[in-house]
Amino acid sequence: MTSQQPETTHADVVEEHGHGHSVAAWAGVCTAFAGFFVLCLAVVFTTLVWGIVGGVLVVAAPVVGYVLSKAGHGVKNTAGRPAGAGRPHH
Repeated sequence: MTSQQPETTHADVVEEHGHGHSVAAWAGVCTAFAGFFVLCLAVVFTTLVWGIVGGVLVVAAPVVGYVLSKAGHGVKNTAGRPAGAGRPHH
């Protein structure tokens, strides 16, 4: 196999993207999961209030992840910058 690009390893991918191993990512996913769970209960019990609460949680999930990431709880690379930031674009 002749290629001019170096072989990419799993460690390189984790370094570049982070794979969500951070407090910010887990908080966002857990918030979204809780929101979908509440929405499921709202469908089963036909409750408008639960539907609204579930919808608010789902919409708030990316905000929670973003805020925690900006507060320093996101994945950082070895240089201390957020993972994926400043990488060369081809």
